[in-house]
Amino acid sequence: MKKQKNLMKKTKKINIIRDSIQEQYPDTDLLFMDPEEYDKAIIGVCDGISIMHHPKVAYDYDKVIKINMKMGMTREDAMEYFDYNQAGAYVGENTPVFIYRNK
Repeated sequence: MKKQKNLMKKTKKINIIRDSIQEQYPDTDLLFMDPEEYDKAIIGVCDGISIMHHPKVAYDYDKVIKINMKMGMTREDAMEYFDYNQAGAYVGENTPVFIYRNK
């Protein structure tokens, strides 16, 4: 029962992130990564002339890699999966972007 409550809290928090972003961009079909577990890696929305005037959900690269690893991948597999299946996937003008932070 306790685990179920914690899961419900996490799911609610994730939904708040998506809902908040979608409220800020009501006229834009923003694309989010699936599953919703990746919402934990969202750091904001990227917008501007350099990305052809289409707002895009921005994800933290390191957090995406960590989520891939939580799904059972080694770090090397997580990075390879990211390169080919996440960063390398173009799904239209609102395809998400990934931010590589300076350390």
